Amino acid sequence: MFPLTFAEAAAVLGQHSTDQTRIEKVIIDSRQAAAGSLFFALQGSKTDGHHFVDAVLEAGGYAVVKRGWRQDRRIIAVDDPLAALQKLAQAHLAKIGIPVVAITGSNGKTTTKDFTAAVLGAKYKVSKTQGNYNNEIGLPLTIMSIEPWHEITVLEMGMRALGEIRHLTEIAPPQVAVITNVFPVHLELLGSVGNIAEAKAEILLGLKPGGSAVLNGDDSLVRRHACKAKHVLFYGTDTGNQLRAENIAVDSQGTVSYDLRWNDQAYRVELPVPGVHNVYNSLAAIGVGIQFGIPISIAIEALPQAELSGMRLEIEHSADGVMIINDAYNASPASMQAALTTMEQISGSRRRVAVLGDMYELGPISDLAHEEVGAFAAEVCDELVFVGKYAHLMYKGACSAGFSPSRIRIYAAVEQLLPELSQLVEKQDLVLVKASRVVALEQVVAALKER
Repeated sequence: MFPLTFAEAAAVLGQHSTDQTRIEKVIIDSRQAAAGSLFFALQGSKTDGHHFVDAVLEAGGYAVVKRGWRQDRRIIAVDDPLAALQKLAQAHLAKIGIPVVAITGSNGKTTTKDFTAAVLGAKYKVSKTQGNYNNEIGLPLTIMSIEPWHEITVLEMGMRALGEIRHLTEIAPPQVAVITNVFPVHLELLGSVGNIAEAKAEILLGLKPGGSAVLNGDDSLVRRHACKAKHVLFYGTDTGNQLRAENIAVDSQGTVSYDLRWNDQAYRVELPVPGVHNVYNSLAAIGVGIQFGIPISIAIEALPQAELSGMRLEIEHSADGVMIINDAYNASPASMQAALTTMEQISGSRRRVAVLGDMYELGPISDLAHEEVGAFAAEVCDELVFVGKYAHLMYKGACSAGFSPSRIRIYAAVEQLLPELSQLVEKQDLVLVKASRVVALEQVVAALKER
């Protein structure tokens, strides 16, 4: 990480220390403790980090704890350890002084982050969010992991309620902000798609003076908030976008290609991942590259170098020829339809089997959304497997679309499905596996690969 001493960390958090030991790593998991680690004792829903402070100190580390816990020369006492983590990250990033690219959206932000890091990597040394570290805990941890050689950081910003992204931009004010799209997710807290758009648009309010926005111009809800940024680049397929994709094509292997239009120039783009929706993710990344002076041709060449996060339309194979589309990381109505469309486009002569699980955080539209996914799947698939507490609603939707009930199986949990999986999937099938993360359908992928 970027150089930081314990005394410097203590000073930021309002405590005096003369200890010049260099902090090697900031952690919230005591199992990672070692000499020079700085542990923040966070209060979780199941455990309290303060129970593990002694173990951290015994390993030679330091700790930030809630005031009143106990005094020790290797302990910084604060009112709120989480707020302290965020404050330290904010000060640390300001000290480092590298530009921030912030990415949010209902779908596609992780792939957009990966594409963006690859594009920027053609010219700069880039730090980026790892895994799902995109919230009030993960973002400051990502900042604290920035190394001295990094020149730009690409940060994914997630949210579940109004005000959360605004807070993240206070920790990490972006030079460039990206909004990929607005779809109905997190409705159980936000209540309406309009509120979701409002929450996503907070990223524009956090832009640094002179900063710019790269926005999905095909999304009317995103466009509605574009006035919150002074400098805007729109991307999409409509003619009103400065950065535009035309002549989109998908071959039998799922490879997506398109013509990119920019300033009356045309470029051919071939993506390293399946899914037409990834056209938008790649356009956003190229748009960010433009903000940092990266030529379009160089950005296009960089896209195949992207280190993409797993379980997002990841094509895998079993030993007996089953082709698996592993999209088990998360799910929403829009991403379900995108995955099913991709399945249809690349299936060829293979039998199409969809293993679909619950979508969470949909609030009042949850029942209808699951029925609609079932109906859409019925138009695409030969066999359907639904898993979770909403499986009966997807079943209802599929049947209402005229799909034969004899070709549908429903299971309350993935553990019930696994013993019967081999009977449902045949050699050479194409199997889509998709659900919200809590359903744990990655177990299905693992079982299929072990056939």
